[in-house]
Amino acid sequence: MVKKIIKSESGVVGIVTAVLLIGLIVAVVSLVQAVYVPKWMEEREAEHMDQVVTQFAQLKSAIDTHVANEQPLISIASPITLGSKELPYLMSLRAYGSLEILSDSFNITIINVSNNSYVPLGTIKYSSMNGYFIDQSFIYENGAFITNQIEGNMISMKPSFVIENVSGENVINFSMVNIIPVGGKTNGGGYGTTSILTEYHNTTPSSTDYNWTYDVTKITINTSYTNAWELFIRGLLDKNKIDYTYSTIGKEVKINFNNTITVKYKIVNINAQIGPGWVE
Repeated sequence: MVKKIIKSESGVVGIVTAVLLIGLIVAVVSLVQAVYVPKWMEEREAEHMDQVVTQFAQLKSAIDTHVANEQPLISIASPITLGSKELPYLMSLRAYGSLEILSDSFNITIINVSNNSYVPLGTIKYSSMNGYFIDQSFIYENGAFITNQIEGNMISMKPSFVIENVSGENVINFSMVNIIPVGGKTNGGGYGTTSILTEYHNTTPSSTDYNWTYDVTKITINTSYTNAWELFIRGLLDKNKIDYTYSTIGKEVKINFNNTITVKYKIVNINAQIGPGWVE
């Protein structure tokens, strides 16, 4: 019996089809990973930055409430979302963030013809550690909400700082808000949501007692965000037609008044700690 050998390529065709299909899948996944994942993650991190902006605005509102009401023993918790998660099933980086209370990181010196008034103040700072979107930091500093990034910084929500005309004389009137860390809970980090608790700190004499400084010749502000404060203060002085000169050197913004002016201010202390549960 003679056996015939029949040539068949059906098996080869199946293998080639499988290889091509795997190659197509790898190409599509590589394209998504290289092109679309960074865009999706950048959008996700940008949305997270917008969320933190809203939360920091709520934090400023809570502190402004303390300053306005001056009611001790009433704490307000303000949530802050530190970071964002990575995409499921695809390779991506998780975004992290940190929140901290900084003591004496901002100070004002008011100089008149006879003496100096030096006031150090604590601040609250959030810093992002993004994988795709530009890193930003948000700062609560002396009543102002400041946005900071590589290109510079600006005041997003202004502090309580006004110029009044009293009996024909210009008077600068503002509140100095001092953030005081309590219980050693001064920082937090990660990607979840934490909270910062704040409450009015009752002092003696009361913060409602105003301090007056007559014949002021100069105000010096020491801050890491000189551009933000310079733009704000110069805009306010120009609007009220105050005669002055200024200079910014390093971390100092110096305002020199060509005509002496009166400064009226009060210091409001706010206790703050990061994380749930108030610890004295």
